[in-house]
Amino acid sequence: MDNKLKTKLEYPLKEALLRLSISPVKADREAIARLEKETGKDIQKIIQDLDSIDITLQAVEEKLQFSFHKMRLLFWGLSFGSLVGIVALFVLPWEKLAVAIALGFILGISIAFRRS
Repeated sequence: MDNKLKTKLEYPLKEALLRLSISPVKADREAIARLEKETGKDIQKIIQDLDSIDITLQAVEEKLQFSFHKMRLLFWGLSFGSLVGIVALFVLPWEKLAVAIALGFILGISIAFRRS
């Protein structure tokens, strides 16, 4: 997956906000005051919100990776099931065709699971 979510984007912003909030420079203090006035929250609450956004982005990224893994397992299972079904169509009698397809599906999933 090339388009992974970037979960570490907030760290430079959080660090900058922390540095500005404890800075003795008057302009930095005014900037923090304007930011607090604009958002209606104090600086600690803004930083906590950034932390929770980071945790949410990490959870979404893990969920996407998990669903991609499940889709890959399903793809391998269907591929092997259809391949075994085509081979069984020519080799086995009709009564055993469904069993061969089911075993091919299970074989495909187990091979994909071993590879990951």
